[in-house]
Amino acid sequence: MSALAGGVCVVTTTAADGRPAGFTSTAVMSLSRDPQMLAIGMGRASRTLPLLLAAGRFALNVLHADGEGVSRRFAARGPDRFAGLAWDEGSDGLPLLTAHTTHMLVCRVERNVPAGDHRLIIASVEKVLRGVGAEAGCLVYAGRSYHALGGAA
Repeated sequence: MSALAGGVCVVTTTAADGRPAGFTSTAVMSLSRDPQMLAIGMGRASRTLPLLLAAGRFALNVLHADGEGVSRRFAARGPDRFAGLAWDEGSDGLPLLTAHTTHMLVCRVERNVPAGDHRLIIASVEKVLRGVGAEAGCLVYAGRSYHALGGAA
């Protein structure tokens, strides 16, 4: 599967105590156009999984072509992935990585389905927002490395 290219996204949510949480994902797929739905795969061992399920909502931050550093930050384990990073609290109360994205999708969890060592999170898209890098092209991951596509890339 490492040869299959995937768009690089950061999934963010807000914990019950108000702390932002998130992780990097390439396991994202468009599921339905009408109504707008998507699916993400999350490892059952993810520390973000119980926070996301408790919140019932998340933002899918689609990283722009220069987002490799942000992707690596949210892929690594660390105490606060948001420390020192530009981000906004959206009107929905979700952490948005506006400065690092082409688009952000505000989503509501509809179902979560066991899938081996992962959970498949099925969500409805409530809102689509443009990021600062909407014209910058997107970031993909394939062959165990990052690649910039489109825009100035």
